[in-house]
Amino acid sequence: MAFAAKGSKGESFLAVVLGGGTAFGLVVITSRAWKACHVDVTGSVPNGLTLLFLGLPLALIVNLVLFTLVFRYAGKAFLFSLIAAAIAIAIADLALFSWQGTPAGSPGSCPGNVPPWWPTWIPT
Repeated sequence: MAFAAKGSKGESFLAVVLGGGTAFGLVVITSRAWKACHVDVTGSVPNGLTLLFLGLPLALIVNLVLFTLVFRYAGKAFLFSLIAAAIAIAIADLALFSWQGTPAGSPGSCPGNVPPWWPTWIPT
C-alpha cells in the first residue's frame, strides 16, 4: 500500500507542498543574498517585485515539473521516489540560485555577488 499512488491527488499534494515550499525558500534566499550584496538586478523595478513575479513562478514551475517527473519514474517504492524527487529539486534550486541568486552581470558589493554568509563548501 502506497501513501501516494502515481498520478493521484496525494502525489499532486506532495508536489505542491515540497515544490512550493522549496520555491519559496529559494526566493527568500535569493532576496537575502541580493540585499546582503546590494545587488540591483533591474534598475527601475524593485528586486522584490522581480522575485515575486518572475522568480517565484519560475522556481515553482521548475520544482513542480521536476517533482512530478522524478516521483513518477524513480521506481515503485514511495520513500525512494520521494527522496529522489527531493534531491532533484535541491540540485535544481541550487542551479537556479547559482544562475540568478548571484548574478555576475549586476554589480554588487560582494566578490562574485556571493554573500559572506553562504557556506564555502556549497558551490555557486
